[in-house]
Amino acid sequence: MFWIKNGRQYREQTSKKISWGHWFAFFNILWTIIIGARYAFLIDWPHTLFGKIYFFISILGHFSFIVFAVYLLLIFPLSFIIKNERTFRGVTVIIATISTTLLLVDTEVFARFNLHLSTVVWNLLVNPENGELSRDWQIFFAPMPLMLLAQMLFSRWSWNKLRSLERQKWLRGVGVMFTCLFITTHLLYAWADAYLYRPITMQKSNFPLSYPMTARSFLEKHGFLNKEQYENKLNQDGRPETPEINYPKQALSYEADKEKANLLIITVSGLRQDAVQAEKMPVLTAFAEKETQFTNHYTTGNSNNSGISGLFYGLNANYTDSLLHHKKTSVLIEKMQQDNYQFGLFSASNFKDSIFRQALFSQFKLPKLSPNNRKNPPINNESAVQNWQVWFDKKSADQPWFSYLNLDIDELMHKQKFADLVQEQAFYQQQLSQLDSLLNRILTKLNESQAMENTAVIITADRGYSFQKNEEELLNYFAPEEIKVPMIVAWKELNTGEEDKLTSHIDVVPALMYNLFWVKNANSDYTQGHNLFDHTQRPTEWVLASNYRWNVIITPDGTQYHIDNKGNYQKYDRTYQPESSTRPPLGLFLDVFKQRSGFVEK
Repeated sequence: MFWIKNGRQYREQTSKKISWGHWFAFFNILWTIIIGARYAFLIDWPHTLFGKIYFFISILGHFSFIVFAVYLLLIFPLSFIIKNERTFRGVTVIIATISTTLLLVDTEVFARFNLHLSTVVWNLLVNPENGELSRDWQIFFAPMPLMLLAQMLFSRWSWNKLRSLERQKWLRGVGVMFTCLFITTHLLYAWADAYLYRPITMQKSNFPLSYPMTARSFLEKHGFLNKEQYENKLNQDGRPETPEINYPKQALSYEADKEKANLLIITVSGLRQDAVQAEKMPVLTAFAEKETQFTNHYTTGNSNNSGISGLFYGLNANYTDSLLHHKKTSVLIEKMQQDNYQFGLFSASNFKDSIFRQALFSQFKLPKLSPNNRKNPPINNESAVQNWQVWFDKKSADQPWFSYLNLDIDELMHKQKFADLVQEQAFYQQQLSQLDSLLNRILTKLNESQAMENTAVIITADRGYSFQKNEEELLNYFAPEEIKVPMIVAWKELNTGEEDKLTSHIDVVPALMYNLFWVKNANSDYTQGHNLFDHTQRPTEWVLASNYRWNVIITPDGTQYHIDNKGNYQKYDRTYQPESSTRPPLGLFLDVFKQRSGFVEK
């Protein structure tokens, strides 16, 4: 009889704790939704009614699921393990208080860095080396006693009122509603992801622990989605989850009545930094020796689009997708249009990269790409240079001019099939020789016309070239041969010779805007870079290369620190060999997080 009585008592107590747990979970769902509502003031708010409705559906569905998942994984098992009801409720209250406090802290992390809490971010916040920052974050733990008190009061009240609460039948209906909202959230996102409906896809990372469902493979398999069309649209418009961009932050003003200089920018996709040698490219090497050569220079990413966005916008490659989607043109191009510059735009690949047509030169009439070779148009550097020469001879001598020449040896290399490394290197050297000859024609034309007196010439690359690597291997590859590129500048106000300071593509726009166009605004209004022509040290002892997943911090000695959007971290030495690192450079990460979110619209 004792065992029967004891077993019945245990079942009744457990049943009571489980019933109470449902109401306590419901209370915390409401609590987390109220705290989570702060994200509405931190995110890029959708401009369509459907996007706004999705936000409210997702906040209810997501936080109700997270809280109930915590209940099922932690509190429900404790109902069977902890026999004493006061101890059980006390442990539950502590779990709930810690969870809601972390959510509150996460909202502030998101407000400052546009990131959610991760191991790296948490270590950054509590890092004693950043004492002032640590003190700031202590403020957000101040409400913890009040949260604890609220949890304790509801815990006690709901336990005492459990009999009357159990008679309420509407809680089950609310649970069904939350479940339906959670499922609806994922179904809507799967649809939006397949059809690139940005007012919804831009909300992918609004909330912590959010991993919305995608169904592209399923839709492709059943004929509802054309993979090629989808990838083309993705390439043209940028990744759908990209945030809104606030560029420039302020309207730019300039000093009046200044002499207008000409500008020639030449980029060569695939031109490695070590290619500028007398035995490989004698003409370019001789030009670099008598002008200014930045020998420790990095592009902003490992793709053509990311390199061009850094060079012409002065922004890190994190913003490339935002520039594509919102069709933003560069402040540099806008200024030259306002000053009635003559534009001469030429490309060996017919401007195949989407950054040109969707954003940078979207206001210009560029040659059309044939539908049959939209992805891989024929590369013709010779034709591009010839067209530039014709334009140069015909342009007016009474107006300032800007010319951009986009050459490409990277695509030529990838179209070949090489038997071994020796053959690949020999072909690359052949392309360098031909390129050097074409550059000679351009520089000769400039010198013969005496245009160099009032012309800034920049020769660089949007990316380098890595031997024995295919396109798939290069997606997340940031070796020096891929991102360390030449930067050669001819400008009358610059000292000649080599500059070994650490520089980046984002430093070009502030240099041109200040030295050629006399902008009055601070750099932070329109760029993340430091004036390339300024001999003072850059504000940061690092530069950043990135793509949609990885941020790569590069220090003056070539050491790299890779950190992705989920907080995964890896260190590489100057030869791109992985190194073990038990202590990440948290102060460095803090600077990067601050900079990378500087132009995000909020």
